[in-house]
Amino acid sequence: MRTYTPSGLLTGDAAVLRQHAFTRWMSRDLTQAAVDFCRNLGLAPIYCECSSGPLTRYLFWSPPPGTLGEVRSGRTKDKFEEIDNATRDKPWRLLSLHVSDDGLYSAVWISSEHYETAKVWLAAHGVTTAEIQDA
Repeated sequence: MRTYTPSGLLTGDAAVLRQHAFTRWMSRDLTQAAVDFCRNLGLAPIYCECSSGPLTRYLFWSPPPGTLGEVRSGRTKDKFEEIDNATRDKPWRLLSLHVSDDGLYSAVWISSEHYETAKVWLAAHGVTTAEIQDA
């Protein structure tokens, strides 16, 4: 049994930066195209969230070369836990997590060697990392 603490969104100057750095809210049928387009520009999602409706938005960053990860948004808790369990076989860490009012999970896992770099980038944008506690 694992307990997940979602990322927090801090207030202040970082909140203003973050609000301008987010993509616009997109319908879920556009999100894969947006991620693919940004990947071709060398950008990857570092944080994502779903609204209480059918909309998703992202924060993108330019990860260091060799960074690997997994991004899944709009998943039920069961599906999120299934994906999290599958990442245990990989040298990845849960980086960011958002849980919508509707109980949809959006998460980013990242290769362990780039976790600290990503954590600093998130902090600059006023986003805390997700936490996992094994019971």
